Amino acid sequence: MTDPASAPLPDATDGPDRVRSTTVADVEAVLHGGGAAGTVLPLLVTGQGASPGVGSGPLALSVDDALDAYDRGEDPVFIAEQTSPADEPAMRVAAAVVTARGGLASHAAVVARGWGLPAVCGAESVVLRAGGISVGPEFVAVGDWLTVDGTSGEVRRGRVDGSGPVTELPDDLAVVLDAADRCADGRPEVWTNADTGNDARLARRFGARGVGLCRTEHLFLGDRLPLLQEVLLHGGGDALADLERRQRADLTDLLSAMDGLPVTVRLLDPPMHEFLPRAGDPGAGADLVALANAWREENPMLGVRGVRLGLIRPDLYKLQIRALVGAAVDLRDAGADPRPRLLVPMVSFVEEFVTVAGWVRGLAGPAGLSELPLGAMVETPRAALRAGELAGVADFLSFGTNDLTQLVLGFSRDDVESRLLPSYRDQGIVDVSPFQRLDAAVVDLMRRAAADARSARPGIAVGVCGEQAGDEPSVAMIRDAGLSSVSCSPYRVPVARLAAGRAALGAG
Repeated sequence: MTDPASAPLPDATDGPDRVRSTTVADVEAVLHGGGAAGTVLPLLVTGQGASPGVGSGPLALSVDDALDAYDRGEDPVFIAEQTSPADEPAMRVAAAVVTARGGLASHAAVVARGWGLPAVCGAESVVLRAGGISVGPEFVAVGDWLTVDGTSGEVRRGRVDGSGPVTELPDDLAVVLDAADRCADGRPEVWTNADTGNDARLARRFGARGVGLCRTEHLFLGDRLPLLQEVLLHGGGDALADLERRQRADLTDLLSAMDGLPVTVRLLDPPMHEFLPRAGDPGAGADLVALANAWREENPMLGVRGVRLGLIRPDLYKLQIRALVGAAVDLRDAGADPRPRLLVPMVSFVEEFVTVAGWVRGLAGPAGLSELPLGAMVETPRAALRAGELAGVADFLSFGTNDLTQLVLGFSRDDVESRLLPSYRDQGIVDVSPFQRLDAAVVDLMRRAAADARSARPGIAVGVCGEQAGDEPSVAMIRDAGLSSVSCSPYRVPVARLAAGRAALGAG
């Protein structure tokens, strides 16, 4: 396997010529290394390459399996039907992740790209069984070694040795990306999606100019999950105060990592089922099972989530607002330069946003942070069609293109890529997944929304924080639409910087 730091970039003259001659594949090879074992190892299954790079490890099917392997000094290959935030402790220690369902906008793909973790999604022939997985007649037991190539989508039996992704830009790549930045001239600026201080520090080393999206659902997981469940069961009290204290510490670290640069913290977005026991989970108490049943929805991703959840459970949103305000005030008092922003997800009605804005003013103003910017996430068609109204009350707008694509096209981001799109590609209906590359209709809607917003409020910042921001043709469309910034996972920041420079030069 190729050492990522040694992968050469094309030789070319300085400046624009070198930007033109360097491709996204060149950058990904430097960041993640080349291909895996090729045909040396026997092929087990092929899915969608969802996050580039190569990883080898013993098979793990649960968080306990993964942590046991890690305790033995082995980074596992974690395989699941489909991941959720509850699986992130396993993903944190994994060499790679594979899912039987889902696609390029699934939880596994988005998180893996953010962490530089090789991932293959939509490997539909994988069947999870007791003690292992089966693919047709083949059975792989927990503990058997697999190698995952997140670029080709191949999962092979056996192991290869090699280094992980780089954590610093090699000098020759840094030179190319600096030239790309000069060509792009901030159209658009490249920001990052980062949930922790470590993610933000990595993205900053890769050249990110801010955090466009911090997904705060991750601040409710791990050892905080029982606290959240206690709050959901019994309301405020010690659990609510403990959650606020921990989130304040996490957000202090995030703001500190990006000192002097903007940090956009999204209020809680997922539906409640992601924080409650699944059917048949061992050890789940009767009270939590009853709560999970009470919150059950037929289509939770179009149900009570985002601002809708915040309006029903304002204690959760106010906890987060207080935590961010407290973190920013602490840093400012210590002489730092925190630049926090808040983002309200899943907005459809201006009245939803105005309600949350009232909470922010009531909590931030008395703490001396009355200037805290508050933005609306534009991810429903109604929000896009009412962008001018939103711009009248919001300080900035941010397109969540994964959900916006899902709702404009009527495509499930978790199912369509493996079941429908292969047939559509064969029939010539689509060339590429709209969750990988922005669809023209979605871009048209974004362009109209941005124009309406700026007509209502000249100069308002309108950015993009969906993962298509790491796709070169999508970056070119975003630049052409006149949007202010793109925000993507840390390991896509160098790709987006190159893409912005190449778009300015008309390359690609």
